[in-house]
Amino acid sequence: MTTNTRIKLNQYLLLFIATLFIATVFTYCASRRTAQVKVADRSSRRMLLRDEGLSQLSYIDIANPATNWFVPVPAGRDIQLAGNGRVLIGTGNGYEEREIATGNKVFELSSFPGTISARRLRNGNTLLAGVNWQGKQGIVLVEVNAGGNVHSLVAYPGFDYVRLIRQTVSGTFLVTADEFVFEGNAKGEIIWRAKVTGLPKPHAWQALRLGNGQTIVSGGYAKNFQVFATDGRLLDTITGPAEVNPNFYAGFQILANGNYVVTNWQGHGPKFGASGTQVLEYTPKGQLAWSWKQDPAKFSSLQGIVVLDGLDVNLLHVEDANGRLAPVSTGR
Repeated sequence: MTTNTRIKLNQYLLLFIATLFIATVFTYCASRRTAQVKVADRSSRRMLLRDEGLSQLSYIDIANPATNWFVPVPAGRDIQLAGNGRVLIGTGNGYEEREIATGNKVFELSSFPGTISARRLRNGNTLLAGVNWQGKQGIVLVEVNAGGNVHSLVAYPGFDYVRLIRQTVSGTFLVTADEFVFEGNAKGEIIWRAKVTGLPKPHAWQALRLGNGQTIVSGGYAKNFQVFATDGRLLDTITGPAEVNPNFYAGFQILANGNYVVTNWQGHGPKFGASGTQVLEYTPKGQLAWSWKQDPAKFSSLQGIVVLDGLDVNLLHVEDANGRLAPVSTGR
């Protein structure tokens, strides 16, 4: 091999090494940029929050606090994107719809005293829940149309407690009933159930069906998420760490990335704003991925949340086959 040939080979080798080095640096920088974007997404997160302690609804834009608003609302449970730029909240007499832009009330149904929670269904009707109600015993679900007329009614006797209801993609209902969570059909039959562990009366709050058939439940005073198998066995729990002061896991949402964002309610009344960290985001493996510490001067005890990022507020949103919020066009 001649000297010139060796020189050329060395030059090619150096060029290859330099190219490989540049590619490695570029890939590393790109991954860093991706990580920074994810953090930035959270730092610019927009949320609708329901504060039970203050009976307050609020809009929070973390990056643009000048746009935040806080309005008093009636006591009640649940919160949902209803479409047309509105948020739906359950009240003790039915439900209200409010403008997301301002918090102003634009619609109210108040002819169902005894309502415990309200949820808009994918067909555009609204499901109201109560106990020993509407002439029936046990947990009673009443489906009403836009005019407030009863479309259907189903009762599950033998229960004296109910919180939030979620309709599955098959049309059944996931119901939280204190120490139980069950799935019921339109005939009033219970086709699946599980027992929430940790306390005799945990006041379990909300349940969602996951894409793998498992069911995740915010366990209320159990201070955790509980994940159940298709046969009702407890598979996993998610909570903590201690510094967030887990107290009562209430309304939650499964994000597009599969993480769970939950409100960590701290107590009844107006004096809990400094207690705990009240918005927590967990990975499905139970790691705390993000948290948001509420301003104690503006909040007391959060109970419901909708993370708006990536959602179209002009469309109704209900849970899909993976338990994530997905848009539905109802024509309402």
